[in-house]
Amino acid sequence: MLPIILDSVLLFAFSVPVVMRYRILPIDGTPYWLFGILFFLLTTNCFISFYPEVLGSFTKHLHRIKMFCLMMTIGIVLGGSTVTAMFDRAKTAPVYKVHDIILQQEAAMRFLLVGKNPYKETYFGTPVESFHYAELGRDAVNPALYHFVMPPWYLMFPFTFYFAAIPTFGFFDGRMALLFTMAALLVILWYWFRDKSLARIAIVLTALSPSVVDYFIEGRSDVFALCWLVGSVALLQHKRYVWSGVILALAFLSKQTTWFVLPFYAVHFWRQLPQNKVVFWKTMAIVVFVVLLFVVPFLMWDARAFIDSVVLYLTGNAETSYPVSGYGLGMVLYDLGIIRDIHAYYPFIFWQLIFALPLLFVLVRWLWVKSTQSRLMISYAIFLSVYWYMSRYFNNSHLGYISMVFVLGGLKLADEQTHT
Repeated sequence: MLPIILDSVLLFAFSVPVVMRYRILPIDGTPYWLFGILFFLLTTNCFISFYPEVLGSFTKHLHRIKMFCLMMTIGIVLGGSTVTAMFDRAKTAPVYKVHDIILQQEAAMRFLLVGKNPYKETYFGTPVESFHYAELGRDAVNPALYHFVMPPWYLMFPFTFYFAAIPTFGFFDGRMALLFTMAALLVILWYWFRDKSLARIAIVLTALSPSVVDYFIEGRSDVFALCWLVGSVALLQHKRYVWSGVILALAFLSKQTTWFVLPFYAVHFWRQLPQNKVVFWKTMAIVVFVVLLFVVPFLMWDARAFIDSVVLYLTGNAETSYPVSGYGLGMVLYDLGIIRDIHAYYPFIFWQLIFALPLLFVLVRWLWVKSTQSRLMISYAIFLSVYWYMSRYFNNSHLGYISMVFVLGGLKLADEQTHT
């Protein structure tokens, strides 16, 4: 009974703060009738969750009614606020209430359309230059002006929306692709969880968790990567191995964060196939093929520029690297005076080898002993937490991403225990 009640309570608690902070319709002044519809949905969902007998003969349709209330609410709250943010930006200014990764993505797409290499070009003269950027509380030159950090799928996928949005709306916003992947992720979660009460809780927490919702609305890339990663894991559960490999490759091509799931994915997949190892190697070959399909053209175009931007920029090995920042070990070392210049190279790999590498072996062993999808996700979250904390940067949205992987792993554990 508790999961049936919990999703409705969480939906109510997490929806209200969002609609109090953001406009949910792209017009002047959100109409009060829309708030009325929203509060009716939230209250009805709670009421029938606590007192399902009130539905009488319709009690057998309880889960369908709750799902309707859930999706309508998320559509109004998250969909409405994100769409409104896009229209407001289009009417105001390119940098209006949006993260600079969206500005850079859009500029990179324009470079590509005119035959310029987005990994080689600098972003001076684009809206990225107008984005307010600060370091240690002082205005500074945004390092994103020198590098496009994201892998190719993050760059290529939004073109589908670009070519449709320009003639339809007269503008394109990179968050259109993010909104699509959020919707896809919620659908994936519905089919990934066997217990639909837990599926609804997962959907609420993924869409409206306070640790991620603000970052999603401003256009951070974490949900984009999480969609492909969870999709790949879910396809493993349904034994769609080839498609799981394809989607895993797209996850790797979405954000560097996803690269660290590989050892846990491989161990879980290997243990899932005790007899037929050919399927494993075939799937891994597909992963490599799809990655190379997107990466090789950019390597041939300018390998140094691509590697500098996608790999070296984040590790401090590029001429203009991402600075030490966030809430991790790097800032502790800066406060202690060990790191004197946040732009200089520091060998964080030393700490990662000491702490993260032994942890990797422990987690792989833990997953090997009992290979479940919940352990796959939890192992990935634990390892990423330690590795990321001891990396050059550990920022606010990264904490939100890790929290979501932990949430999904924990809920999947409950789902597995329910269906053993």
